[in-house]
Amino acid sequence: MPSVAMLHEVDPREEILRKVGDLSGVDVFGGDVLCAIYKRPERTKSGIILADSTRDEDRFQGKVFLVLKLGPTAYLDDEGNKFRDIKEGDWIVARASDGWACTLNSANGSTTRDSAIDCRIITDINIRLRVSSPDAIY
Repeated sequence: MPSVAMLHEVDPREEILRKVGDLSGVDVFGGDVLCAIYKRPERTKSGIILADSTRDEDRFQGKVFLVLKLGPTAYLDDEGNKFRDIKEGDWIVARASDGWACTLNSANGSTTRDSAIDCRIITDINIRLRVSSPDAIY
């Protein structure tokens, strides 16, 4: 059960993937993983409204990410064997400071703050957990 159940009007995975669009022109190198930062919605399931400043802080301190793209050697050992089955679309957990921040423009070419996707590039060994719901971690 999530520690702080959030009220999602749309599935957060689907919303992020819709905003990201086609990533065929983005190459991730080595063992790095491109992840979108999960940003909590405005309201919890119990009706508590989060302040904009609290929600905006997810850009800097968020710990839950959606895997968008993996580098070619992510989770491969020296012999080329895959040692973890993390894949695109998984919710993962890492320390915010373990990744390099970047922002992707949305698929429709808009560059407004609301259409941008805040991301982290995280080395595979710095990913600590996989969770079924982004609300499982606070």
